[in-house]
Amino acid sequence: METSTIIWIVVAVLVVLALIAVAVRMSGSRKQDRQRSKAGEIRQQAASEESTVRRHEAEAAEQDALARQARAEADRKAAEAEKLQLGAEERGEQATEKRTEHTDRLRSADEVDPDVPDRGVGDTHADRSADRRDVGPAPGASGRGESGRPSTTHGPLEGTQ
Repeated sequence: METSTIIWIVVAVLVVLALIAVAVRMSGSRKQDRQRSKAGEIRQQAASEESTVRRHEAEAAEQDALARQARAEADRKAAEAEKLQLGAEERGEQATEKRTEHTDRLRSADEVDPDVPDRGVGDTHADRSADRRDVGPAPGASGRGESGRPSTTHGPLEGTQ
């Protein structure tokens, strides 16, 4: 082979390599341009969603505030319920004490009353009154004694009736 042929082959190879390098460079440049364009589109979508994201954040914060307010109200009502329960228990204890005092007074009146039969046997007006306190008078009972006058057996001890 002649030297001029070898030179032409080397020049041709160099030209082909240069063309390949330019093609690769242009291909990389186009790829970067496509990537830049895609990144720009994604940023535009994100910017358009910003107001929606902020609205959702505001709604979440509002919901959280409402939940805290409801929890505080529930705690307040629970404390109020506890206070009412304690008051009810106290009143129940007072009512029991008053009922005991009332029954004791009736028994004292029965012990003093000469018209109460079988004193000391345990069947007194006080015992019958305690048995019927939630039931009311027996059927046919008029609340009057044997004489037809109102009975005073369960009245106050001071004699005001």
